[in-house]
Amino acid sequence: MGLGGTTIRAEFLGNYSVASLDPLLGVFELSTSTDTTIEVLLDRYSAEALLSALAQLLAQGEASEFDDGM
Repeated sequence: MGLGGTTIRAEFLGNYSVASLDPLLGVFELSTSTDTTIEVLLDRYSAEALLSALAQLLAQGEASEFDDGM
């Protein structure tokens, strides 16, 4: 995936802040391979959707680890 055919890889470094409590808005930062910082703004709905996707990713990893152990 990328903009205009260019893929930008980014890494979450654990930086986040709460921009607002009512409505709930948060910002987390991604550091890119081109030394650019991307700020991602999430509302409650987006954060819940991201959390669900991350839980599915982790479940895939756990299933793989379980399969390898047998």
